[in-house]
Amino acid sequence: MMIKCTQKRALYWLPALAIVWTLSACGGSEGESKPPPPPPVTIDSGQFIDAAVTGLTYVSGETTGVTDMSGRFNYEREGGLAQDVTFSFGDIVIGSAAGKPVLTPLDLIPGGGASDAEVLNITRFLQLLDSDGDPRNGIEPSAALIAAVDAQQFGQIDFAITDFANQAALTDLIGFLNSVDPQPHVLPSAQEAQAHLQDSLACLSSGIYSGRFQGEDGGHFALLIQHQRVDPLLFGDDLPRTGVASALIYSEAQDRLIGLLPQQALVFDSDSSFIAGVAANGAQLAGSLQNFEQLINGQWRNDLEGGMGTFSGARINGDLSAVYRLAGGFGDETPFDPFDDTADNRGGIALDIFADNTVTGTMISARGNQHLLSGVLNGEIITASSADGVAVSITFDASGTNPLSDLVGLFGVPGFWGSWQQGNVSGGVSGTSCEPN
Repeated sequence: MMIKCTQKRALYWLPALAIVWTLSACGGSEGESKPPPPPPVTIDSGQFIDAAVTGLTYVSGETTGVTDMSGRFNYEREGGLAQDVTFSFGDIVIGSAAGKPVLTPLDLIPGGGASDAEVLNITRFLQLLDSDGDPRNGIEPSAALIAAVDAQQFGQIDFAITDFANQAALTDLIGFLNSVDPQPHVLPSAQEAQAHLQDSLACLSSGIYSGRFQGEDGGHFALLIQHQRVDPLLFGDDLPRTGVASALIYSEAQDRLIGLLPQQALVFDSDSSFIAGVAANGAQLAGSLQNFEQLINGQWRNDLEGGMGTFSGARINGDLSAVYRLAGGFGDETPFDPFDDTADNRGGIALDIFADNTVTGTMISARGNQHLLSGVLNGEIITASSADGVAVSITFDASGTNPLSDLVGLFGVPGFWGSWQQGNVSGGVSGTSCEPN
């Protein structure tokens, strides 16, 4: 007997169930399967940074808007999975990437690095839009310029073309920008754009990262990444190095404190900045920095003393809404004996200074003991304390022009120095600073 159906259904070639499925398909009887509900859509926020970029239109699914003065944008997650965000200026599409807390021009080019021509062309374009000509204080096209560009139609700019600067779409746009804005808009060179991009990435990366290592040895480490560092003794000149990493490593099995020698250690690519270094005992470390927050894929080996293993960690401080980000180290001040520091009285310090001059931060020892700090900035002096009795008093040199800069080892790099005390134990603190936005 042939059963006639008026609804189309997929054929199921399972003999024992064929009749059941066929009958269920006729007339929509009880038990008809329903399609699963669509995955939930949630909204997260992020920042677009080559310095914070204002005035970019963004689209992520049904969510759209314009980046604010901090470069903030919203992006959709569907079923927990971040959806793409497309950025444009006027009708000129700049690029797309999956949403995350911080996006940079590197993320817009798969496999891109800070020296890749297409990444640098995007960076040059963004810096071109800045209305005061100084991307160090943020990339902010004027409101009049944004409105004027939105009212026009421009040809799409090809960021991958070899002769990027001379393509008609770009030269036409530059001419238009200069007809609207009194501030001249000049396309920066690839070298200028790369220096600025790497400077921004180094500041985003800067801070203290705390974690553990394991394998044929085990213990705790405190890793310091500095935005810039000048060290004539170490580097042989007075030029600033960008993205310098150093660390204190405490071996629990050996009850031993080991230093990771400072070196320029960040590789600026879309696979995250790679951390590498050589410890004083010969151990070599390498890993990567994910989302400027997590140390992942960490591997260590020691060909001198033997041993190998893994490590991982996370940032202990570093709020992107802070005006200044400070990171450095602390130790004790026993006269004439700088080598008596222990895993408890030596480590890293990270501080955030906000627009209202409040200060929050953390001191973490090489052993892993944390002291949560809160305080204020008055003029150039930071005073802060923790609930467990740690007190710090710090001079903050935001511009790098303090007369004591050379004497305290900063050599013109913005930073800080001062003292700490807990009970009858005291010591010194010092480090560098930058502006993450």
